[in-house]
Amino acid sequence: MVDLSHSDTPRRTYAVEAGGAATESMGGVAVVVLAILALAGVMRALLTDISGIVFGAAFIIEGAALAARHSAIMERVSEGRMEQLEMGGGMSVELVAGVAAIALGILSLIGLVPTILMPALVITGGAALILSAGAVERLNDIRADAFSVGPTARAVARGAVSSAAAGQVLAGLGAAALGILALVGVGDPAILTSVGMLVLGAAITLSGTALSGKMLSLFRRS
Repeated sequence: MVDLSHSDTPRRTYAVEAGGAATESMGGVAVVVLAILALAGVMRALLTDISGIVFGAAFIIEGAALAARHSAIMERVSEGRMEQLEMGGGMSVELVAGVAAIALGILSLIGLVPTILMPALVITGGAALILSAGAVERLNDIRADAFSVGPTARAVARGAVSSAAAGQVLAGLGAAALGILALVGVGDPAILTSVGMLVLGAAITLSGTALSGKMLSLFRRS
């Protein structure tokens, strides 16, 4: 293991990750607000479609921020010997799912079979939450090893991130179930889709919060 506790860590990498986490949180809040308005009957179809596009954009930004931080850490650990770095699976899932969500949201927004595309978006988002839940936890483990983080700080970070990852998995399962029910026509598809978007928005809000603020400050001090 390479001890990087005294290395000059670029502030830019922290800014990228913190900015991505903050943007994800704000995007999640926007998705929640749009979904609530849609559930209240305010331009339900339009706001649900827009919330799907916002969700996809927030997911892409978060995946890019995690990938940038992962690459920066691995480059320092390898002491510049690794020219090409592979992103973690969860980070790739976030990028792909974000692009898919934006595409599905835009197609639904222009009126192309929204009753199928929006439930598909909710299912895609739920599956992506499940698959990417461990990405943040793995990144924190790598960072803790790379920067020789003490056992107390490591335990605090792991506990917080593990709780967020567990909640993300549950939210992903719930959203996927709602999307499937909407797709097969059980209940009102518009309401089920809006509720699914509400769950997705809440999940990425919590995920972004777990990466920002005191979590990054903890590692920066360590």
